Amino acid sequence: MGKVLNTLAGKLTLQRDLSPEGREINYKGRIREAMQVVSQNMTKLVLLNLFMVVACVPIIVLFGYYMQVQESSILAGYQFSSGIGIGYGIVDNTVEATAAIYDFRLKLFGASLLPCLLLVGLFASGVYYCCRNMLWGAQVKIWKHFFRGIKMHWYKFMLSFAWLGILATGFTCSLIMILKETAIYGAANAGWWVLVVFIGILALLSVMYMLIGQGMYVLYRFKMKDNIKNTCVLVLMMIVPTLFVTGVFAGFVALSFVSLIGMFMLIYMALLGMSVYVLLNLSYSQYVCDNLIGYLYQEDVKAKQKEQERLARERNQAKKKQSQKQNFQASHKKKKKK
Repeated sequence: MGKVLNTLAGKLTLQRDLSPEGREINYKGRIREAMQVVSQNMTKLVLLNLFMVVACVPIIVLFGYYMQVQESSILAGYQFSSGIGIGYGIVDNTVEATAAIYDFRLKLFGASLLPCLLLVGLFASGVYYCCRNMLWGAQVKIWKHFFRGIKMHWYKFMLSFAWLGILATGFTCSLIMILKETAIYGAANAGWWVLVVFIGILALLSVMYMLIGQGMYVLYRFKMKDNIKNTCVLVLMMIVPTLFVTGVFAGFVALSFVSLIGMFMLIYMALLGMSVYVLLNLSYSQYVCDNLIGYLYQEDVKAKQKEQERLARERNQAKKKQSQKQNFQASHKKKKKK
C-alpha cells in the first residue's frame, strides 16, 4: 500500500498555493476554523448565498413552477372517466396521459438541466474565490472579488458543472424512462437500469472529484491539465475520507426531502446554506492539498536548498583548492628565481 501511495505522490505537480506568506499548513481544527469564518463573515456569506440563489432561479422556475403548470395543462386534455353514460361506452386516457407527462418531463429535463447548471457553475466561480479569501483571513470586497473570481476561474467551474450537467441529464432521463415503462408496461427495459447504475457510479466519482478539485481551482494556479491530474491523484490517495465527507454532504441533501426538516433545510439553503457549503468544501480541499501537495512541496524545497548548499560547499572547497594550488605554484616559482 505504501508503494502505491508513494507512486501516486510522485505523479503530483507541486507548487506553492496562493495563500499569504507564512500560513501554517499542518494544523488541526479545520471545521472549527471554518465555523469561526462563518461567524465572522455572516453578512458577506448571506450576500454570496443570494448570488447562488439567483443562479438557481431558472431551476426553481422551470422545475418548481413551469413543470407543474404544463403538467396540469396536459392532463386537462384527457378524459379519466370509467364511463360517461349509457350508450357512450368507456373513456379512459390514463395510459396516454401518463405517457404524455413522462414525455414532457423527458424533454424538459433533457433540454434545461445542462444550461441551468452551467449558470450555477459561472456564479460558483465568484463565490469560491470570495470564500477562499475569507478562509485565509484576507480582505474580501464582495462585488470586486466576486467578479474577479468569475473573470479568473469561470472556465474551470463551467467545465466541471458541464460534466455534472451531462451526468445529471443522463441519470434523470434514464430514470424517467424507467418510470414511464414501468407505469405503462409494468416493467422497464433492463438497459435503462444498467445505464442508471453506470451513470450513478460516474456521478459519485465526479462529486468526489469536485469535492477536492473545485477548491484547488482557486487555491492554486495550476494549468487545467495539472488540476485534473492532481485532483484524480488526491482522490485516489484520500478515497476513504473523501467518500465519507461526500456521504455527510449527501446526508444533509437527503434531509431536504423529509417533510418538516425539508422545509427548514430549504429556508437555510436560501439564506446561508450554499455559501456555507462552499466554505466547508474549500476547508476540506485545503486540508487535503496542505497535507499532500503542500507538505511535499515544502520537502522538495528543503531538498533543493540542501542540494544548493552542498553544491555551494563543493564550489567553495574547489575554489580553496584552486587558490592553494595557485599559491603553491607562485611560491615555488619564487624559490626557483632565488
